[in-house]
Amino acid sequence: MELELKTLYEVQKIDSEIIENERKMVITPNKIEELNKEIQDLIDKVEKEKQVIEELDKERRRKEKELDVEREKIQKLESKLYEVKTNKEYQALLKEIETMKNMNDATEEEVLILMEKTEDLRKDHQSSAVFLKKRQSEVGSEKKKLEEELNSIEQIVTRLKTERDNLLSIIDGGLRNTYDMLKIKRGGIAVVSVKSGLCLGCFMNIPPQLFIEVMKNRQIISCPSCNRILYYSEEN
Repeated sequence: MELELKTLYEVQKIDSEIIENERKMVITPNKIEELNKEIQDLIDKVEKEKQVIEELDKERRRKEKELDVEREKIQKLESKLYEVKTNKEYQALLKEIETMKNMNDATEEEVLILMEKTEDLRKDHQSSAVFLKKRQSEVGSEKKKLEEELNSIEQIVTRLKTERDNLLSIIDGGLRNTYDMLKIKRGGIAVVSVKSGLCLGCFMNIPPQLFIEVMKNRQIISCPSCNRILYYSEEN
């Protein structure tokens, strides 16, 4: 029984290592997905900035075209000033020309504002594009490293499971079933060591006489509190 207990304790250490590595196998793809999302968000940002710039440019050109049309109208009205017969018609024409010029001045101001805004956005867009290229390179390296780690972890888990199965093969079937059942019920930890009369699974005190028996490692003894199998190891 002492050999089986020791073997079961070694199996537990391997299973704990498997659990930790399998946790990494779940986390690592999530990290890769987060990196992919980061890059996609940056791409979307750069594309959105480009679209906004294009819309502003389009709006500016539309207003500039309107200005050209309005300037031609003003020129035609100004040429009519020499054709009017009465002072009333002349004043009315002057007022119309002045109104149109004021409207054009406002439009020209809008065009200038659009040009300034577009220029600022263009600078931001260039910075975003440079940053995107930089992050794409960095993320590419990070993903490659994570993928290599994931592949390494998968190999480690495969090796550990083989070692565990080899050890389990020399353990009695009933004890193996008990171990498997406890592992499911106790979050993957079925065998724990004891230290100074303390169960290192639930950290509850073990009765002194029971602790003495545990130290002998000659029989299966369960923790009175958490029911895990207790094993005494000199290293603890």
